[in-house]
Amino acid sequence: DADLILLNTCAIRENAHNKVFGMLGRIKHLKESKPNIITCLCGCMAQEEAVVNEIEEKYKWMDVVFGTHNIHNLPKLISEAIDGNELVIEVFSKEGDVVENLPVRRDNKYKAYVNIMYGCDKFCTYCIVPYTRGKQRSRKVEDILCEVNKLVKDGYKEVTLLGQNVNSYMRVEREQNLATGEIDSFAKLLREVNKIDGIERIRLGSLEPTLITEEFLKRLTKLEKICDHFHLSLQSGCDETLKRMNRRYTTEEFRDVTKRLRSK
Repeated sequence: DADLILLNTCAIRENAHNKVFGMLGRIKHLKESKPNIITCLCGCMAQEEAVVNEIEEKYKWMDVVFGTHNIHNLPKLISEAIDGNELVIEVFSKEGDVVENLPVRRDNKYKAYVNIMYGCDKFCTYCIVPYTRGKQRSRKVEDILCEVNKLVKDGYKEVTLLGQNVNSYMRVEREQNLATGEIDSFAKLLREVNKIDGIERIRLGSLEPTLITEEFLKRLTKLEKICDHFHLSLQSGCDETLKRMNRRYTTEEFRDVTKRLRSK
C-alpha cells in the first residue's frame, strides 16, 4: 500500500548486500502493477561506485539513489523524482559538514542513542566503513548537550554515546587546532553529560583500546553515571593477524587495557 519505499542499506556484510538486490527484484514486480510508487535506495551501499553503476545499468526503473551524506536532501530528491522521469542520483564522494536537527524516531521511551561523531580514519585492512561513512567528523559539544537536554524533557533516563571509536571524539579537530583547548575533549564531553539532571545512566559505544590511557581512566572514575559496561572489539587473538588487519595493538596490550578497566 506504500507510495514511497525507502531501502536503508548496510555494506558491512555481503549477505545484507545480497538481500537488498533481492528486495529490489520484489519491488520491481510491485512497481509494474503500481507504477507511481517512488523507490529509493540510500545508506552505505549507495556510497559504493559499483553498486550505483549496477543500479544505473540493471535497475533503471528506480527513482532515487542517495548516499550517507545526503539524507538531509531527501525531500528535495523525492520532489525531483516526482517531477522527472529519470533516476535521480546524489552521492557525495566527499562528506560535508555534520548536519544538525534532523528528525529522529526512537524505539525506546527511556534509553536513547546519541551520535557524537561520524565516520572513521582507522582504515583497518578489512573494513569498508571509512569509504562508505567518510572521514571522522565530531559534533560540537553544545549540539550534543542540547540533544541530551531535550531527551531529558521527553522523559529519557539513559543515553548511549555512539561513534565508530567514541574515545577518538574531537581528536582530528584538536590536531587541526579547531577544538577548545581541552586536553581531552571526550572526557570533557562525558563530564558535561554527567552533570545533566535527569540522566541517570551513560553508556559508551565502541572504544578504541589504544586510546584508553591512565589519565582517561582517572577521569572516568569520577563520573558516577558511567555504567560499568565497556565495548572493546577484539578482532583476533593472534598478534600476526591483528598486524595484517592493521589493528594498532597486540593481544597483550588488549589484555592490559581490560585489566586496567576492571581495576578501576
